[in-house]
Amino acid sequence: MKVCFILPPDTHSIESSIPKRLEGGKGLYPKLGILYVASYAEKHAEGVETSFIDCPALGLDPPGLARRLSAERPDLVAISTLTFNLIDTFKVIRAVKEASPETKVCVGGQHVNLYPQETLGLDGVDFVVAGEGERTFTWLIQALKANASDAQLSAIPGLGWKRDGRMGFNSAVDKVPDLDELPFPARHLIDMGRYTHLIGKGKKIATLQSSRGCPAACLFCDIRLTKFRQRSPDSVLAEIRMLADEGFDDFFFVDDTITINRKRLRTLAQRLAQEGPKINFKISARVDTVDPELLDDLAAAGCYRIHFGVESATPRLLEYMEKGVQPERIEKAFRDTQAAGIGTYAYMMIGIPSETEKEMSDSVDFAIHLKAEYAQFSVCTPYPKTALYQRMLADGIVPEDYWMAFAKRPTEDFRIRFHNPDFKEEDLRRIQDECHRRFYARPGVMAREILRLKSWTDLKAKARVGTSILLKQINR
Repeated sequence: MKVCFILPPDTHSIESSIPKRLEGGKGLYPKLGILYVASYAEKHAEGVETSFIDCPALGLDPPGLARRLSAERPDLVAISTLTFNLIDTFKVIRAVKEASPETKVCVGGQHVNLYPQETLGLDGVDFVVAGEGERTFTWLIQALKANASDAQLSAIPGLGWKRDGRMGFNSAVDKVPDLDELPFPARHLIDMGRYTHLIGKGKKIATLQSSRGCPAACLFCDIRLTKFRQRSPDSVLAEIRMLADEGFDDFFFVDDTITINRKRLRTLAQRLAQEGPKINFKISARVDTVDPELLDDLAAAGCYRIHFGVESATPRLLEYMEKGVQPERIEKAFRDTQAAGIGTYAYMMIGIPSETEKEMSDSVDFAIHLKAEYAQFSVCTPYPKTALYQRMLADGIVPEDYWMAFAKRPTEDFRIRFHNPDFKEEDLRRIQDECHRRFYARPGVMAREILRLKSWTDLKAKARVGTSILLKQINR
């Protein structure tokens, strides 16, 4: 059986809480989720021939993808989708069906986790996989090879199926109990040289995932209160060594919150420092999950930046967003991190319900006060199925479940909505631009970034983002 894994092109993605001109400048990462699904299928489904088409990395549009599929003619394609690129996903589905009508289409990814049955009901979709897809998708392959009955398909956790006018969905989604059992992502299916990051430290970057889940309760997050599971230090070190042998020297741990289990992370960092290889890496963390001992170990192992979710400088807004921390704790985490010699990145949020423009300005001052190297100011957005969205629906701030309507009938004219009763969208975008300008247009920041330039490509990318921020302000 020929199975082709596809990441849709970025031709019609919904603009998020960060403008596309800034998101696009951050670089391009390989998507580990679907690469894990591919590697598991390669290992456990006999007689499977796999291929992988990352349209953004390859610069492919739907017609270009269709030409490749006409030549390849896979039996099954697996498409990973977010709500933001749902339109592009269905352009891919149309391309698949036009190029190879007999090919079956399976859709997975975070959008399917949120709207499994709605996705299954859309034209051209034969199967959906909700939950963690490694085992479910492999079970689907095995079932198709065995010409499984409807009853047998319905027994597969997380699988939705549709054929001959009949539909079924097993809502008991699968979660891999032991992450160490997963083979490393199928990076051999992609050209790793096509992936870059604007503010990396090394020459060749790779992403890693050492854990899944986050037990924190942040109101705006789509993975709040999820079970934390982790790989062993042995497993993570083996993957790092394999990648280092291939020349990778800069790593980004894409874990939701890698610092939940500090003991495990200290062991990993200590072994990395003692045993090697010598690498550079960055992580994401909550401010209440780091301490000086952990930070010292991370620094010794090569950690050069920690991305922290700060959100706001205002205590009542932190409480509204259920962050579980106050400004004093945030300040301590940044001080301790910088004292260990590790750089910091602050994720900030503006436009939180009831927030004033003065409080938004205070958040810029706070990010500067924290001495963050970098800061990102997103507009508070009620994303689908989040607790924030449900609260705003209940409070009447969001008048209707428009994300559900979009999931049932995706249209190209759909736009993201901020739903702030005190500010218009254009006002929030104006304030967002001003926040970025105030943070990044400081002479010290600009001089630092000039000194950090690594190549002509790096210069052009940073200049494009910087010019976008400044021109946006000048043209108002």
